[in-house]
Amino acid sequence: MDDHRRRRGSPPEAWTVRSAIPGRIRLRHPLLSRSQRAAEHVERVLFETDEVLHASLNPLTGSVLIRHDGRLGVDGLLERLNDGLAAALCGCRGSGLDRSAPRTLDRAGFQLTLSSCSVVLSVCAATSPFLAPASWAMAALAAGHVFYRAFAALFRERKIRVDVLDATVIGLALGYGKTFAGAFMVWAVDVGDVLLAGSMRVSRLRLSEIFGRDVRKARRLVDGAEIEGNVESLQPGDRIVVRSGEQIPVDGVVLWGEAVVDQHVLTGELVPVERATGEDVLAKTLLLAGKIAVEVRRTGGATRAVQIVRIIEGALEQKVRLQSAAEDFADRMVLPTLGLGGLGLALSGPGAMMAVINADFGTGVRIAAPAALLAALSRAARSGILVKNGSILESIHRVDAVIFDKTGTLTAEVPVVAAIVPCDSAFDEDRLLSYAACAEQRFSHPIARAIRRQALQAGVVPPPVDDSHYRVGMGIEVAIDGEQVLVGSRRFLERSGIATAGMAEHLAKLDAAGNSAVFVAVAGRLAGLLELRASPRPETRDLVRRLHEVHGIRDVHLLSGDQEAATRSLADLLGFRHYSAEVLPAEKAAWVRRLQDRGLKVAMVGDGINDAAALSQADYSISLRGAADVATDVADVIFMDGGLTHLELLFEISRDLRRRVERSIWLTAVPNSLCITGALAGVFGLGSSLVLNNVFNLLAIGSTMVPQGDTPLTPPPPPA
Repeated sequence: MDDHRRRRGSPPEAWTVRSAIPGRIRLRHPLLSRSQRAAEHVERVLFETDEVLHASLNPLTGSVLIRHDGRLGVDGLLERLNDGLAAALCGCRGSGLDRSAPRTLDRAGFQLTLSSCSVVLSVCAATSPFLAPASWAMAALAAGHVFYRAFAALFRERKIRVDVLDATVIGLALGYGKTFAGAFMVWAVDVGDVLLAGSMRVSRLRLSEIFGRDVRKARRLVDGAEIEGNVESLQPGDRIVVRSGEQIPVDGVVLWGEAVVDQHVLTGELVPVERATGEDVLAKTLLLAGKIAVEVRRTGGATRAVQIVRIIEGALEQKVRLQSAAEDFADRMVLPTLGLGGLGLALSGPGAMMAVINADFGTGVRIAAPAALLAALSRAARSGILVKNGSILESIHRVDAVIFDKTGTLTAEVPVVAAIVPCDSAFDEDRLLSYAACAEQRFSHPIARAIRRQALQAGVVPPPVDDSHYRVGMGIEVAIDGEQVLVGSRRFLERSGIATAGMAEHLAKLDAAGNSAVFVAVAGRLAGLLELRASPRPETRDLVRRLHEVHGIRDVHLLSGDQEAATRSLADLLGFRHYSAEVLPAEKAAWVRRLQDRGLKVAMVGDGINDAAALSQADYSISLRGAADVATDVADVIFMDGGLTHLELLFEISRDLRRRVERSIWLTAVPNSLCITGALAGVFGLGSSLVLNNVFNLLAIGSTMVPQGDTPLTPPPPPA
């Protein structure tokens, strides 16, 4: 076999080629079996290598089987793998997503191997009695970690957990000379540990696959020239060029150019978006058409994509309440089960005692519930729903009241031009609109986009601009055909010496309707204004109706800072039965508390930053801020596309999660109760208990590990 070493900075051990045929190679490296970090980095490198079609890594043997398309060749493949090992040795994770498997996976795999050997040896001892001592010793050695867990629970945590039952029944089996039974019980415990660790690892890999492979190369702009280099070397402030068909490798802002970008992997939004100068772009999104130069803002672990993965991985660590309740019940049943075991000993002998003690209630749920949560979080992530608090997924579908904030939640981010009002006979609506669009053509804020969109729809072509000057928070001053044009707020015009008093009555009507105005002045006199009105999201009315009729939520509230007339009009338009006007941001939390004081579980849907107090007060909090603010958003759930369409899907995922966990509880509780009853009646022995307990535990685990599909929404049960 050939040894392959890296030319510089190589690990001390070498890769060994165990077998190789065209398109398939098996390699071995000692570090893969000794270092979890090394195995993680090699797995990551293989995942990110386009030429690798499939890879399977076995940390127990330190080997990896790779199926590839042949483009890299053996030397190129080994060079990539050595890069991964070098990164592991120096503690560098590079710029990609962290797909690390749980560190218990290697240990669980070793323990399963040991207990499997113990089972085989105990079977051999049944026909070869001279192997009995070795078989017993092997079973006792394999059970060491079970005894350690029980010891830790009793003397460190000072709690009586299900682990105590496991250790007790295994110890009794070995004490009574039932070596096969003891070895089999250890094996069953180890199978559960491996299933849980493997499920966590696979789910994290699937989560990473949602965001695709990492880009390894980027073209950096240096003195006008494009120089290709590694993405890992990019720093904030660098400038790169991205072309059609390429993945954007960093978070940044467009310097020049225009492009159509597919960002559904982050937002769940299937419709591509347009990006131009001054607009943000995100790592992991795909440039479908165009060419742009991007100034780097965030790289590696600081990008939004990596933050999203870390948030979801944090949610994986939380238990659903049903799991906690089931585990608490199982722990409380330890002493009664031991007592029933003593009764079984008195009634039917040692076999009945061990059959009773073996029938614990916690093993299946302890593994099945996390697997169900993983499936739910994966489905949510694929659909553009970022769940920051995994525990709320179990019960959010049972919410009693939903509060919607108006601004940015029920209305679209970009307003609409409701009317164009000329104030000077020299200006008609088209000319007024063309001047406003000309002034706003270099800006990307919502008002500018609304004005440009209106001009495009009206077929108005903005005139060329001679010069422009922007005053922050006030307005824009441009020169068009040699004339000074001001576009902005009323204060901006008045500070420039232009009177607006003649529009006072009209402005009062606008304020009462909750609308706003953009003023246009030309050559020192008021030319007119553009009325802007918030545009309700098209999906809102149907959603409000379904919350009432399908989900049985009677308390659906609209909160708005607008005046009474405007708020009432919007509530009538969208179908709200309850609304409140002129609510200040600081008062929204009080509204949540009022509903909670009535005994209702309240969900707040709003702006994840500006509505922080109300979102924190609510039992369930949902933000529509989208992908840009995942790190600072206080909400439990963020809809990455910034829309409301995923609210019902969130309820469906929640219902499915609860169904899975409840099913696993029943699949564990019923057979074990039957075992205890049968053992006390003298019908079941230890063998029957082993079969029933472990078969149904595996069924409970398997029923929750199937990934949730993107199935159509199913109607919830009718409200009680």
